[in-house]
Amino acid sequence: MSADEALTRVEQRLQELAARIHDAQQVASPDDSLRTRWLETAAEIGVHAADIRSAVSVANSQYGLNSGKAAILAYLRMHLHEPVHGHRLEGVSGIGEWARRVRELRVEEGWPIDSHVSDPRLAEDHYRLNEDAPNAELANSWKMAKEIRKMAGSGKTRVLEYLKAVSPAVVDKERLAYVAKIQEWPRRMRELDEEGWKIVSNVDDPSLAPGSYYLEDLTQRPPRVRQAIKQRHAILERDGKRCQDCGDGPDSDGVVLQVHHILPVHLGGKNDDDNLVTLCQNCHAGRHAAAQFAVQDELLHPESDPGLTP
Repeated sequence: MSADEALTRVEQRLQELAARIHDAQQVASPDDSLRTRWLETAAEIGVHAADIRSAVSVANSQYGLNSGKAAILAYLRMHLHEPVHGHRLEGVSGIGEWARRVRELRVEEGWPIDSHVSDPRLAEDHYRLNEDAPNAELANSWKMAKEIRKMAGSGKTRVLEYLKAVSPAVVDKERLAYVAKIQEWPRRMRELDEEGWKIVSNVDDPSLAPGSYYLEDLTQRPPRVRQAIKQRHAILERDGKRCQDCGDGPDSDGVVLQVHHILPVHLGGKNDDDNLVTLCQNCHAGRHAAAQFAVQDELLHPESDPGLTP
């Protein structure tokens, strides 16, 4: 069968499927005979679907796409940087295990393909190829993730070892969950931050996708800073990770959240919870209208709270 014949066959089968499904949906009050007829039609649809997959395979081969994975990659490269629905990838691959092939492209070959899991900003069941070449660093990162996943110890220990190994590269939540092997891994990320490891998330760096993190450096911070970090998390959680002036949060473009002293320290303000509030960087600067420099989180940077207006 030639490529043209395969394409024609697929088009005919698609038209037949669409017509049969349309007719079945128009029945207002189906009786037993119509139910029987529909079941027979549904069975035939299954046969047609298999025939379509076979024709897709033939056409793919004619066009030099010798595997479902090759067809998926070719289609993603045609739509570089664009979200592509999984149904389309299933269609071009002509195989039922298309999702596994997408994973192989990403994990084994290093193609930077995002999904809703790795980037929650993508719609579910969508994928996006971010670069038109495999990324050796990404492939090595997955290889290291597989090795560290086998380590004994807690999920938190494995996550820390992985972040150290790839620092300062950004790691998405898919790899972190894979390494940790526990559902509570986000809580372990917070614990590591509270223990003094400089874990950066999209709360601190709005360019990161939600659920992505990186270890800024390999030095654990001193005990005083650790207590401030723990309190900072508590204030952010209390305020719903939202600016208490404008309502923006990490899901808003370019927003960085900081903790502010309501009564400045130089006027007698304390680090008590009721004297602390979550603000975005812009609103924080507004509170410090007299500031001539960039505002910072005042719990982590107490030196940034000199004689400023409340």
